[in-house]
Parts: sequence; structure tokens; C-alpha cells
Amino acid sequence: MLSDVRVLGSAVQARCALLERVDLRTQERLDGVELPAAAPILSSARFTPPLPLLLAGHALADGNDTPDHMIGAAFPDAAAAEQAARRHLGDAPSGFDVAVGLEIEEDAPRFVAWLRRQERVSVHASDPPSPPPAPVGQAPATVARWFALVSTQPVPQPDGTLRTARQAVEAYVQRSKAANTLRSYRAAVRSWCQWASAHNLPALPARSEDVAAYLADMALRQRKTRTLDLHRAALRYLHHLAQITVPTSHPLVAATLAGIRREADHPAPVQKTALTWEKLTQAVDAMEGDDLVALRDRAILLLGFAGAFRRSELAGLAIQDIAIDDEGLQIRLTRSKGDPAAKGVFIGIPRGITRHCPVRAYEAWLRASGLTEGPIFRRVWRTPLPTPGVVPPRPKIGAAALSDRSVAEIVRQRCGGAGLKGDFSGHSLRRGAISTGAQDGYDLLELKRFSRHKSLQVVETYVDAASVKKRHPGRSRF
Repeated sequence: MLSDVRVLGSAVQARCALLERVDLRTQERLDGVELPAAAPILSSARFTPPLPLLLAGHALADGNDTPDHMIGAAFPDAAAAEQAARRHLGDAPSGFDVAVGLEIEEDAPRFVAWLRRQERVSVHASDPPSPPPAPVGQAPATVARWFALVSTQPVPQPDGTLRTARQAVEAYVQRSKAANTLRSYRAAVRSWCQWASAHNLPALPARSEDVAAYLADMALRQRKTRTLDLHRAALRYLHHLAQITVPTSHPLVAATLAGIRREADHPAPVQKTALTWEKLTQAVDAMEGDDLVALRDRAILLLGFAGAFRRSELAGLAIQDIAIDDEGLQIRLTRSKGDPAAKGVFIGIPRGITRHCPVRAYEAWLRASGLTEGPIFRRVWRTPLPTPGVVPPRPKIGAAALSDRSVAEIVRQRCGGAGLKGDFSGHSLRRGAISTGAQDGYDLLELKRFSRHKSLQVVETYVDAASVKKRHPGRSRF
């Protein structure tokens, strides 16, 4: 029996990664169930391919911690993982028992075993679980696991107690940062903890001279200054959650970063290839057939271009946020990078008359998928090769939304399938839409309104060099 299910990162990505590993029966049972509450279901699930089993480090009597240890790489279910953990540990010390949980970080589920203290404490059933205390002075690996756990605290259910209200404060403070930001922070803290462990340094609290050395080491390894700023911010957030003195504000750290910026090369930023209208139509026309995958991908490309959507915005679209009429679509974007207060932004997409009309592509996907609510773009499981004389089953459509990374991969694959040359990603749709608008003569104010950018300076970075040359004031005079 699994002790618990921990999601370290995006809940959407974790669900997608998990659904790819479990059998169809388990997929059906998980429909509508939040992953942290799915331990009873996943305890009997079989995972394909099998999952690794990690033995988590634990505190010793002298205050030190044992390191994490990989027990094995292929366990098909929780029972096999628990048996292996018990064989590996032997008889547990008095007052302890072996516990096995499922941990999902981004797209990597794994079993985790640890020694759990057997406590006989009377706790009221309504008391919410408290987050673990900060592992000050403990092993770097323990610090990394603690940060991953406390940076993904769920909002508790209301019960009128002060304790729950204070836990809600912690959860809401985390939600002040975007999910992608927290995911980047978790990766940065893991990197810091690995570096601290390799040099036998304390990870929490970090010393200012150690943080400065860490950033300097990253600069020597040719890491970008933007990456250094991210790691500094992550370490600041780590100490903020631990409620201890923040070392990143020390003048030594600031001076080190200032020197790194002065010495660093400043190459031109690498931009993803713009998927302009001509290239977009080539990619769409190269999609063969009208199966569910092709219909979904056509809608993703055409709608993503028409709305100049960021890949996270496109992945997060829900059917209830889109109204259809004879003139086209009205989309309410409930959350985006340019709208951190979540006030909502309305986007209009006109109906066209060609086969490349985004409205018609969206309607075709809805008709074929039969979806009436929830996420628009989801995973589609392809059916096996048909058997002669047997009617093939209808392809299964997942319940969770595609991740933003999945959207980027679809764009890349479809552009590659059409033979297009360039470095394409999910951002290529947004960049291509703005570049196409510039080529068609729309001014910066119109493009700013279309792209929902906050400043004209940012919009200018999206305009291709070809557009700048075509609209040069001296073009007709030279």
C-alpha cells in the first residue's frame, strides 16, 4: 500500500506523465481524482515501463543524514517496490517502519522508500497535515527534497481554525509565483544542493561567501547571467520559506554578480524561428488524414497563430472560456504571463473562408472529439493496427490538458514533418503571428494590442529583420 503520492511540480504535467505509465483501467479510475488522494488507486496499478525505487536518506543519532540510495530501476507496482525496500533494509529499528510512496517530479514518477517513525499521537481527524520544519543544518539532499515539498503545498480545506488559516497563507504565498517559476526554482535549488554536497558545504543556511563562489563557478562554466540571476532568486526564496537570514543580499554576492556581468560576453539573443503564415500553411497542409491527432494538431497550430498565444496559454485553454458565433471566436484568457492579477483578457478571432481558418479547425476538433467541457487540447491515444473484420475501437482522449512542453513538441514535429528548416518550438507560433502582422503593414501599436505585450520595446524584438528592411523610411529614396 502506498503511503502517499507527492507531486513535485506541475500537477498537469504529473498527471500526464502518470497516465502514460499506467494501464487503461487505472486511467479510468483516476479520472476526476486529485493525485495526492490517489494512493489507494495507484497502490494496485501496474506501471509500464517499470519505475525506479529510491531509498530516501534519514537522520542519524549524531545529527547527520544518510545519502539517498538507488535500490533498483524497474519495479512494476507498489507491492514489488515495498518488498524490495524491506529486503534492502532488513529489520527496521525499534519505533520505525518502512513506508513507500510515489513521487512525481515533472515527467519522472518514481517510488520512494523511507523509514517512518511509528508515533501514537491522538490527532483530530479534521486537523490538516503540517508542512515539515526547515531542515536547517541537514544534508543538502534533504534540503532539496524539503524545498520541493514545501514549494508545492496545497491550499487546505477551511475549518475555521487559526492553524489552517496560517497554512493557507503559506500556500497562497507560493501561488504568488507562476508554476514555471517555481519549477525553475526547484531545479536551481537541486543544483545548489548538489554543488554544496560536492564541496562539503552547508546548503541551509547558505553562507554568503559560498553563494558567491557558487555563482562564480557557474560563470566560469559559461552559464548565462540570466541563469545566475535565477539561481540567486531561488536561493533567496529557499531561505525565505525556511524563515532564516537571506545570504543572497550580502554585498559580496551583489559585487560578484556585478563583476560577472561586466566581464561576460553579450551575444545577440537566440530567437526561435518564426512560423510565419506561409510556413504555417505548409505545416498544416502536410498533415495527412482527418484522424483525431491530425484534427487536434491543426487546431493547435492555427489557433495558436491566430491568437498569438504563448504555449502555456494555448495549453491552458478551456472549452467554457470560448464563445462561438457566426463572426468567429471570443476567447477569455483567464491567466497569462501578461496578466499576473488574473483579471482576464478577451481575444477575438474572426471566422475565415479558407481551409486554413482557425475557427473551422477548432470546430472540426470539437465535433470529432465530442468534448463539451474542460481542457480543449488533450492527449489522444492512437488505436492499435486494425484486425481484418474487426471494428477498431474509438481512440481514447485523456482528461488532462496537454502540457506546454507537449504543445512545443507538436509544433516542432509538425514543422519537421513538413520539411521546414529552422529551430521551431511553441513560441514560433507567437513570433510568427507578430512577424506576419509586421510584414502586412500593421504598426507597432496594433501589434502590441494583438500580442498583449506591455511595452512597444518588447514588440520590436519580435519583428523579423526582413520586415524592418521593407518598412525602412528610406526604402523609396535610396
